[in-house]
Amino acid sequence: MKLDEIIKVLEAYAPTHLCESWDNSGLMLGSRTQDIKKCYVSLDVTDSVINCAIENQCELIVTHHPFLMEGLKSIDLDTPKGARIAKLLKHNIAVYSMHTNFDSCIGGVNDVLCERLGLTDYQPEEQSICRKGSFPDAMKFRDFISLIKDVLQVSYVNYTGDLNKTIKTVAVLGGSGGSLIHDMTDCDAYLTGEAKYHEFQQAEDAGLCMVTAGHFETEAISLDKIRQLLSQLNLEVVLQETYRGFYRII
Repeated sequence: MKLDEIIKVLEAYAPTHLCESWDNSGLMLGSRTQDIKKCYVSLDVTDSVINCAIENQCELIVTHHPFLMEGLKSIDLDTPKGARIAKLLKHNIAVYSMHTNFDSCIGGVNDVLCERLGLTDYQPEEQSICRKGSFPDAMKFRDFISLIKDVLQVSYVNYTGDLNKTIKTVAVLGGSGGSLIHDMTDCDAYLTGEAKYHEFQQAEDAGLCMVTAGHFETEAISLDKIRQLLSQLNLEVVLQETYRGFYRII
């Protein structure tokens, strides 16, 4: 299948008009006329991801985070980014990234989080890419934290708020959502991937229970949706195997 045909399917699912103005989603590297039989799906393009794509003879890497974000003024092959570009070109591997459009689309990152948490009546917010929904039955904040750990398969989270507070309405935003706390204060709790220290203080001052469960962890859970899309095109798909994020907790 031609890469251009694959891109049309991906963009029908996650339309590019949903991208934030600062974003750089889309074709990062490669030719739209290239034939694709096998794809690798990952959150990022890293050395281990490229090596795994080569080992599995993939012609395409589909990522959530854009491979090229800041404008390139030169391609220095002695830099990590330049070396990755050279390696991808040498092995004829294209890269396509679907970022904030996949955050916002129906069935994207934030819908998957809501679905897996068991939230209902979640709808896109007009002023934000987040989702807001509610539990059929209210629970204590400490039980909400336990649910998050179970759903995301994480051993710890960061939080602020009264563990005994009753949680009914929840806002979710995969990835980095600390700057949007002011949009979430109409809910009992807010789940995002990461937030700054003083953003936790803002949440506490607003009486908002907030949990951060990891940038990687809150987004990687949705990658299977991309795998399903590509599999429906009769493409062989490898879901990230070696890459587990940029940091470790011990």
